Amino acid sequence: MSLSPSDPIPPYPHWQRTTYRLSRPVTGEDVAAFVQDQDLYCRETAAGEISIVHKFGIAEIHCVVGERAIEVWFAPEKSSAALAYVDALLSTRF
Repeated sequence: MSLSPSDPIPPYPHWQRTTYRLSRPVTGEDVAAFVQDQDLYCRETAAGEISIVHKFGIAEIHCVVGERAIEVWFAPEKSSAALAYVDALLSTRF
């Protein structure tokens, strides 16, 4: 399953996207760990439910339980902080 269409639309104007390949599939526990005290939104798509985790206004994590990849959208002016944060977050789970 693909997390995004071939021509994805950013959640905010000018945000950039990167995809992380994971060592194992995402679980519901992973999603819960990512959320902590941040906002979680779910979007139904033809391919299944996508969990969207907003992290401090600098990144948005899109993941699907059972998939071995996640998609991260981030504000380009905060890209180094956003990607360092996401790398650290993922290293705690994968």
